[in-house]
Amino acid sequence: MELHSISYTDLTTNQFFELLKLRISVFVVEQNCPYQELDDLDLISDHFFGSLDGQLIALGRVYKDLNTVFIGRIAVKSNYRKNGFARRLMEFILKEVKTKFPDLTIELSAQEYLINFYISLGFKTQGETFLEDGIPHVKMTYFN
Repeated sequence: MELHSISYTDLTTNQFFELLKLRISVFVVEQNCPYQELDDLDLISDHFFGSLDGQLIALGRVYKDLNTVFIGRIAVKSNYRKNGFARRLMEFILKEVKTKFPDLTIELSAQEYLINFYISLGFKTQGETFLEDGIPHVKMTYFN
């Protein structure tokens, strides 16, 4: 899998289209969760993605505020799951974030069924489970 990190302003129209297509496929269609997938955070994000044989198979985005870097929209195309692509993407994202923002806190909002995956990468749960767009999530902070 080839891994890439591109700021919103450097994405081509076709790249952004492919990212949105995969995000909508996973988060809206697969999870049957109608919500506003495209939001203003895309404009301030670095977009991470993995491709295999020229096809987009995994993605995520990262944005920051004053003291925190937020990782979100981690998704892998359904027929490529259970092959370690999410782990490789997250390791790439974490390496880039720690290099670019070494002193900032790293957080994400994990779907409840993925808590152990994120724990295995160095995240710890913070607080109770909450509903985000009707899906149980928990806030997690990176401590590695």
